[in-house]
Amino acid sequence: MSIDSVVIDGAIVRCRAPVRDLADAPHSGVLWRASRGALLLDVPGVARYLARDGNLVEIDPCDGAGAGEVERFARMTPAAALYLQRGVPVLHAAVAADPAGRAVMLAGDSGSGKSVLLTALIRRGWGLLTDDLAPVMLDDEQGPVAVPTWPEVSQWPGCTDPVDPGGRSPDLVGAFVREPRPISAIWWLDLHGFDPVEVRDVEGIARFDALGMIGYNGLIASALLDRASYLRVAGAVAGSGLPIRRLIRPRGRWTAGELADIVEAAARG
Repeated sequence: MSIDSVVIDGAIVRCRAPVRDLADAPHSGVLWRASRGALLLDVPGVARYLARDGNLVEIDPCDGAGAGEVERFARMTPAAALYLQRGVPVLHAAVAADPAGRAVMLAGDSGSGKSVLLTALIRRGWGLLTDDLAPVMLDDEQGPVAVPTWPEVSQWPGCTDPVDPGGRSPDLVGAFVREPRPISAIWWLDLHGFDPVEVRDVEGIARFDALGMIGYNGLIASALLDRASYLRVAGAVAGSGLPIRRLIRPRGRWTAGELADIVEAAARG
């Protein structure tokens, strides 16, 4: 088995490599162990992954595991670990590029609708930077920028768009934006049991807290990312003028078009 595509920009990938254990690692959770500069992830039936030093992923696939599934998991927690080892915070977010070329982050937990909303925006002509895993860096002027990853979008099973019931996929490769883009807004997606969509501004110290709450796997981030790197980026985001808004949709009815209307209207300003 070989993985031909790059897991992360600048990283070396070794597939079918022996993966050493991290038995004495000071941090651990379900399926993972971590020490400074190293993360071991064990996905049953798929593979063992070791992400090290921000530039290397070693993969030991399980017998019978498909290459596509092995690669899909490599582009999740192991890829996030490499960014964290480089001192780059990672948010649990999809990122679209608006018509002006600015990055609009769609953050939230799994199942909150990030990928569905991202797909709706791409169908309206927006660009694609990343889905689900969103590294954030600072540019030369210390402004926050979103880093692109791969031209892929993975929706949860059963998320069929009623506007496009045939399930035709948009041209993700054609929509892919390959350069970091300045972040113009962060939308924090959530659900509630009421009918209307609700928009709430996040203000004050809650802006800083929000960055921690929408981080990609906080336990692993705290094990791998040094505090100074996180505070530098989080402080730049919280102290900037870019809006952070809660976008809360109802359970039980399709709202992708409505949410896309809200996000588009805000981008037009």
